[in-house]
Amino acid sequence: MIRLTDREKAIAACSLAGGLVVGLWAGLWMFPAEALAVPMDVTERYGETVESPAFYPVPSTYFAVTIGAPLAAIWFSYVRTRGDRDDDLEADQEERDGPAPATDGGQLLEATDEDVREAINRGTDR
Repeated sequence: MIRLTDREKAIAACSLAGGLVVGLWAGLWMFPAEALAVPMDVTERYGETVESPAFYPVPSTYFAVTIGAPLAAIWFSYVRTRGDRDDDLEADQEERDGPAPATDGGQLLEATDEDVREAINRGTDR
């Protein structure tokens, strides 16, 4: 199974939302103009002629999807990618490749925070 990083998931979500919106509107615009020619209802109110469409050719859900899908994708992307980016990249790299190989002859050196502070105070690197 493919293991996607958070960044890749965010890119996919935004791409899918954009594709959905473009697909909906492109599909609507593919209709011939005559198919979308809406008959008008003419009524008189208070001595004035009022014209209103008999029906709306664009479903109201198109507008909700046009706004909602990109907002949901942006929110998802923000939630998945916020935080300390260095830690996320390091964790993603370790997930994908396993622990980093030792470059000191095969031994992994482990040090506690206290060991590191002592080494800095002594001015040495070990």
